[in-house]
Amino acid sequence: MITAGLLTAVAFAGFAHAVEEKPISPSRPKTLQELFAPLAQGACVGIDDVRAVGATVQLTPEQFQFVRAFWMAIPPASRELPPGDKAFLAREPDGSAILGLFDEGGQVCAVFPAADWLERVVDEVGRGETGKLGQAM
Repeated sequence: MITAGLLTAVAFAGFAHAVEEKPISPSRPKTLQELFAPLAQGACVGIDDVRAVGATVQLTPEQFQFVRAFWMAIPPASRELPPGDKAFLAREPDGSAILGLFDEGGQVCAVFPAADWLERVVDEVGRGETGKLGQAM
């Protein structure tokens, strides 16, 4: 699992689902980076807490499968599937973004930074696009 300290600033890609934003209470973390800090020690956070901190988009089942596979491939690679059966993209007020997984109980235990190219590819997966031979990256 990559810690939230490695977040990167990216441009928002258009996803098919509605964006949800909720006000932040003074006692809650004010950034996704603060919210996701406990994940480095094996803790999880609630998806409602993610929604309270940043604009959040729930991804399609196809995008979930892609995000889960990508999570398995990035360092530090895991020998087990990450917990979760749904995926999301969350955005900080500064524009940086995170992809993450959550389960039916709303627990988020796996997140990683979403670079602009990765957001674009996840968006393409959501639209059902496939790569073309000779297509520029």
